[in-house]
Amino acid sequence: MTLKNYIGIIGALLVIAGGMMPMLHIPIIGNWNYWDLDTVLASIVYSLAILSLIAAASNKRGLLRFCGWTLLLVLAFTFGAVYFKVSNYFNFIPLKKLAGVASRMIHYRWIGWALISSGALLMILFSGKNKKTQIH
Repeated sequence: MTLKNYIGIIGALLVIAGGMMPMLHIPIIGNWNYWDLDTVLASIVYSLAILSLIAAASNKRGLLRFCGWTLLLVLAFTFGAVYFKVSNYFNFIPLKKLAGVASRMIHYRWIGWALISSGALLMILFSGKNKKTQIH
């Protein structure tokens, strides 16, 4: 195994660790990780992380790069969905100022988001191109 394979494995492990870290803090309820945010998206992220572990170990650099890009897309979609959900979470409260105060009480925990995105970026940047042999 080469250094690029090990970096791909580290990237996949960072994605798995980031999914287990807190991503949101909701008062009274507590911290939410990726699984608490959405089970379907978490299943996709963990499946892609396992697939990227296999791709890194078997030297499939194209598949590793694909998994990295797909993870970034899923993470961006999740962040957008969480942002809109947090901003509209307390719309049932008739007083707009009170609803705004309540929605500002929800805080992002950036370590989970950062670990997943850095793991995906490691997969993309350090997977490298497959060298094709040329026959003369």
